[in-house]
Amino acid sequence: MEWLGLVETFARSEQLATVVHASPGARVAQIELLLGLCYATGVYPRTHTEWREWNDSCRPITDVAERLASAEFDGLLDPLHPEHPFGQNALLADHLDPHGYGPAQLGLERCADYNQFADHRHLFDGPLPMREAVLAMLTQHHYGLGGRVRAKTSWLGRSFTFGSVGRLAGRVRTLALGRTLADTLRLNLAPHRPPPGEDFGGFNFSWTRGSVQRRTFDGATAQMRRAVVRPGDLHSVLGRSVLLRAGRSVEGEWVVDRVLMGAGELLEPLGADGLQDAVMDSGRPLQASAEHGLWRDAHALYAACRPHTKGNDLFSRLASLKRPITLWSVGLVAKQRSAITWVSDTFPFDPKSQPALLRVSREAAAWTDFLASCVEKAAIVARDVVYPQARPDERKVLLKRFHPGSLLFARFEGPFHELLDDIAAGVAAETALACFAEHAVHASRAALRERLRGLPRSATALEAEARAEARFEAALNATNTFPLLKEAAHP
Repeated sequence: MEWLGLVETFARSEQLATVVHASPGARVAQIELLLGLCYATGVYPRTHTEWREWNDSCRPITDVAERLASAEFDGLLDPLHPEHPFGQNALLADHLDPHGYGPAQLGLERCADYNQFADHRHLFDGPLPMREAVLAMLTQHHYGLGGRVRAKTSWLGRSFTFGSVGRLAGRVRTLALGRTLADTLRLNLAPHRPPPGEDFGGFNFSWTRGSVQRRTFDGATAQMRRAVVRPGDLHSVLGRSVLLRAGRSVEGEWVVDRVLMGAGELLEPLGADGLQDAVMDSGRPLQASAEHGLWRDAHALYAACRPHTKGNDLFSRLASLKRPITLWSVGLVAKQRSAITWVSDTFPFDPKSQPALLRVSREAAAWTDFLASCVEKAAIVARDVVYPQARPDERKVLLKRFHPGSLLFARFEGPFHELLDDIAAGVAAETALACFAEHAVHASRAALRERLRGLPRSATALEAEARAEARFEAALNATNTFPLLKEAAHP
């Protein structure tokens, strides 16, 4: 892995495979930045037809590098610019020294609940290399969690202390991945017809530069919401007001040793143009869950990829291609104002195999739900044998001793992805589903047996094991809804 500047990244985009980082959110933030700069430099398709041509012919995007290197962009991407530091709010300068804190607060995975005023020393760890600080700041702009941030009302007013939920924090973001970084950018650039005199594609270089009227934190504009109407604006929304204080390390590198962060922009609800990659689930964008793996909703993703003659979303455009790609979905799981974990998964997609991918992903997800119910019925039998006198309030807790819970679905994930890969490789749906059924049934039996054999060896434990396994087999053999599962139960 190597760190590259923006100009070199675009210049080498046809040779680079992708962007990398330990955090999936930081990888998304990097791609968002690169997409936004394509719009800022005017290098993007204007129509759906042109988008197809760009992707069919692999139209180079190296001219983004040439334009970024021109005098027109001097200082615009400089995080240390004295008047309009990149991605930051220079109006916080007078408050940075007296009220700032350590740069660890920038890290979503590290800062935990924003609302912390006690002696949390980890927030003052540092300094942080400038490149990592800027990347963490960009991640905050997209994924910042709602609620009170680590800022007191007496500093800049009540409005500054309450941040809104970031544009991507409340839903799963899906990107199309190509063979190279340039290919990925071409796939994800939405066609856009710029209005006359558009300035840098609407890109938000800093809080204090550009024609966008932004909110203040007192007075009439404290609660001002603004609409996002241009793609360059969408990819660079300033979800937080941030200011970084930098200096040189003993090795001579730029580092950030202090940061002040508060509420950022408030946005009007995004329309269809702002949700072109959103996978809809029961009428709203799909959300991330630590217990419910993204693979279990793959059928919703493939359903979104149906060809639409008038569709103007990412999936409609992808469905018009004639080559395979990979879909990458990322979501942030949070509890109230604390980031819990990232969920991330990839799915093969080929327009020719879309109907088969939709079918097998839907059927396989239904099978895993059914198998989980069979395992639960068996676990209930085991619990009642071992604890026949359990009180009603104890029964749910005791069931966890015999039920593998989310660990069961973790066993299904590998075979499920093998199923999708088989379909993408041209294997017949019935053959691939039969193979998945065998793996899924085996995984269910193994998970149940491991739980049951964890009991101390006794007559009661042996009885619980025998009766639970018999209940599982009975539930599995009783189904007429899933004949392939029934066949897999008797290989």
